[in-house]
Amino acid sequence: MAVILISGGSGLVGKALCKRLLSDGHEVRILSRNPQANSRLKSFYWNVEKNEIDEKAFDGVEHIVHLAGSGIADKRWTDARKKDIIDSRVESIKLITDVVKKKKILLKSFVGASAIGIYGMVTSNKLFTETDKGKNDFLTETCIKWENAYQGIDSTSQKSCVIRIGVVLSANGGALKKLFPLFTLGLGSGVGSGKQHMPWIHIDDLVSVFYEGLFNPNFTGIYNAVSSEETTNQVFSKQLAISLSKPFFVPNVPAFMLKLLFGKMANVLLEGSRVSNQKLINTGFRFQFPTLNEAFKNIFSEKES
Repeated sequence: MAVILISGGSGLVGKALCKRLLSDGHEVRILSRNPQANSRLKSFYWNVEKNEIDEKAFDGVEHIVHLAGSGIADKRWTDARKKDIIDSRVESIKLITDVVKKKKILLKSFVGASAIGIYGMVTSNKLFTETDKGKNDFLTETCIKWENAYQGIDSTSQKSCVIRIGVVLSANGGALKKLFPLFTLGLGSGVGSGKQHMPWIHIDDLVSVFYEGLFNPNFTGIYNAVSSEETTNQVFSKQLAISLSKPFFVPNVPAFMLKLLFGKMANVLLEGSRVSNQKLINTGFRFQFPTLNEAFKNIFSEKES
């Protein structure tokens, strides 16, 4: 049994990872602004803005997973929001790192989240690998600062890795939760040109990637966590409609409308890069849901049950 501390444990990915780790008999602790008494999942107080953290959370910890961070596309990108998006990722890991160093903890593994947004808000035929970086835009800047902030804790761990996450597909939240209401009404459509790429991954496969990061001694460095099946926004949207047995004939949402609503944040929806997962495949990793059809079939069967 391992003792694992998770930041961002109450988020979509965090909840799924906690569930998997607990089912395998590990001791899981999460950091929370509002700790709750729970016999299985132990939560400890922290407040990044106040630079406060309960150091008892680190007693006996062998592994740390960093998932904390404000949602990229939850609110319009004001200057204040941009600062919060970066600080919630960078300052939070600095707070964790300070305690690990203070207590002289030697971790067995550290796994840090990142995002394929590091390749930038651009649509092209280039296939991005882990050695690439995007153009100078806000997502690239955010992800670079995010990953650079891990350098401090890397030196305290026997091994570490960074998981660059694509669009996460889950019955319990994420992109599908926002799309589901319109598509179930038969009002689903593509966005903008529809040609932007949408590197995606099923939540269960993503949890398995993090699991490998924690416990596989050969799993180190940076990995793109995306499925092998490439898709565009148009193809994704059409497949979603088909999976729900709904029509797909509504004109695409115009780019200008999204830009009016969301400003520069609209480019998160309007642009998308091709992303390679070959490095992940080379580790021997196998996807449980390699195609959109399989992913949607599983997700919607869960929603119905």
